[in-house]
Amino acid sequence: MAIPFTRKILSNGLHVLVHEDHTTPLAACTIVYRVGARDENPSCTGLAHLMEHFMFSGSDHAPDFDLALQQVGAINNAYTSQDLTCYYIVLPANNIETALWLESDRMASLSFSQQGLNVQKQVVMEEFKETCLNVPYGDLMMQIYGLSYQNHPYKWLPIGKELSHIEQVDMSIIRQFHDTFYCPANAILVVAGHVHTEKIFALADKWFGDITPGKRNPQRYPQEATATENRLKVVNKNVPDDMLFKSWLMCARTNKDYCAYDLLSDILGTGQSSYLYHKFVVEDRLFTDISASVAGTADRGLFFVGGRPAEGVSIEQADEILSQYLADFQFNNKLSYDLQKVKNNAESIILERNLKVEDRANTLATGEFYSQAEDFADERTGYFAVTEKDIHRITHDMLQKSYANTLYYKGLNNQ
Repeated sequence: MAIPFTRKILSNGLHVLVHEDHTTPLAACTIVYRVGARDENPSCTGLAHLMEHFMFSGSDHAPDFDLALQQVGAINNAYTSQDLTCYYIVLPANNIETALWLESDRMASLSFSQQGLNVQKQVVMEEFKETCLNVPYGDLMMQIYGLSYQNHPYKWLPIGKELSHIEQVDMSIIRQFHDTFYCPANAILVVAGHVHTEKIFALADKWFGDITPGKRNPQRYPQEATATENRLKVVNKNVPDDMLFKSWLMCARTNKDYCAYDLLSDILGTGQSSYLYHKFVVEDRLFTDISASVAGTADRGLFFVGGRPAEGVSIEQADEILSQYLADFQFNNKLSYDLQKVKNNAESIILERNLKVEDRANTLATGEFYSQAEDFADERTGYFAVTEKDIHRITHDMLQKSYANTLYYKGLNNQ
């Protein structure tokens, strides 16, 4: 069943969506800003993620954002992707106005405290070190994205390309970023839970209606063309084992073929019954593990296959055999069964993902970002519509006809 909701667009451009669920005592307040890592300057990456952290530094009327929420029994968090930045609050429904007040105050009256900026810069830099520099394979995805995208700003991740980019951010940069992107015309507000639609519309107008509209994100990004040759990058790091990672450019999240690519990744490389795992781990023992996945983004995303070659198998040998297998790949007569199996699994994941009211709010907010919430209110429809013919077609177009980006992530002892 689709997630029911009602939409209203305020005079300043803020999209407000309300989903009523009177089976829960809770309410979720989610706000998405149409700004992500792709909106950054190549010489100042990681800024959207830093801005996400800085938004918790307090506003003019709520200098301690977290304390104000704790006093009304709320939990909150946020995340930044390549496309968008999302903030969410979950709290007892009778306290929903507190969430709307706090979100409106930091949209309109964020405290640009130098101390707050210094603290958040340090937090983000430590996160960069912990996730990218101080753990094995920490920069693997940085490497594959940088190889896969030659023109589009997806070539860097939300965490940023370099520590120095965060170090150089000053108050003028962070203020300009906030003033440009953190405005009603560039935002989507979703309230879900034990609430009443018309009351939420009135509260949204009360707290957000007088904020200067600003402008919707006008960015146009250089689009990535399908590769005209295979690309190879070799990285040598102090890691225990070699890793082989391959990617192909695929469609955008809003393309009708996205669900087919997602299901194909499940058939090929999700779980021990998948084609790649059975072939290369169980039968041939060429890899110790192998998997496939997709990255769904507003512009063209990526289809991944990655694995760890078995002991005694060179990464070059593993790549040659895997690449030939994919180039010659043909589905057997079990495709009908396998496709239904991954459809069932996708349905289960979607239903589980939308059990919590905050997850439904997130689904509606991100759906409204990508196109309109109606297109994502019941994601099962797109997966159910995928046919065997679709799977054959995209497999042929991508694996047999498109060029691959290949990363050899080698351990220093395996050169």
